[in-house]
Amino acid sequence: MEIQVVSAIGGGAPIKVNLEPQDSVGKLKSLVAKERRIPASTVMIVFRGHKLDEAESLKAVGMGDGDKCYLIIRTEGGIN
Repeated sequence: MEIQVVSAIGGGAPIKVNLEPQDSVGKLKSLVAKERRIPASTVMIVFRGHKLDEAESLKAVGMGDGDKCYLIIRTEGGIN
């Protein structure tokens, strides 16, 4: 199934990925991170207003062919 990932902030071209319904949200995050050349730990995926858990399958969260989800990139670091 094809999923479209749109950046929630900053725009940019959507990322289209082909995955299976049983694939995990973690796999989706990894593919998006690789495409954007960012650490997977900074990627947050939001679908239907909810942050998705990496361990869940795409089918379990209700994602299907042609659906759109949103990418939020968290910053790392801070003051120690």
